[in-house]
Amino acid sequence: MCKQNVTRFPYEIVRLAEDIAGGLMVTMPSQKDFESDTVVGNNGETISEICNKYFAAHEGVSTEDRQRVMRFLENMCLGAAAVGYRTESMHGAGSPQAQRIMIARQGNIQGKKQFAKDISGIKD
Repeated sequence: MCKQNVTRFPYEIVRLAEDIAGGLMVTMPSQKDFESDTVVGNNGETISEICNKYFAAHEGVSTEDRQRVMRFLENMCLGAAAVGYRTESMHGAGSPQAQRIMIARQGNIQGKKQFAKDISGIKD
């Protein structure tokens, strides 16, 4: 029964993480861009300078740290780690639907209802 109650939480956690991270999680430039010394435009700025300028967040938080958090979230929500985290949460030890079928078949729900009535002193 535990699986029926908890398998939804990994998906809700991922949904909230994606909502908070926004599109930046999947549109952030690559590490190579953040390190590029290629000069672009007329003002002589490098790709690295532009990336660090426009992807800066709160003072005291480095752009690199922000990028690392976004890549971590990307991996957990969509990447290689999502396979173990999300799919295993749902289907490890069998899918929730298969468990519901077996509970319905073998759970003796009517007997358990009657048992609860008997314990509670409820007469039919």
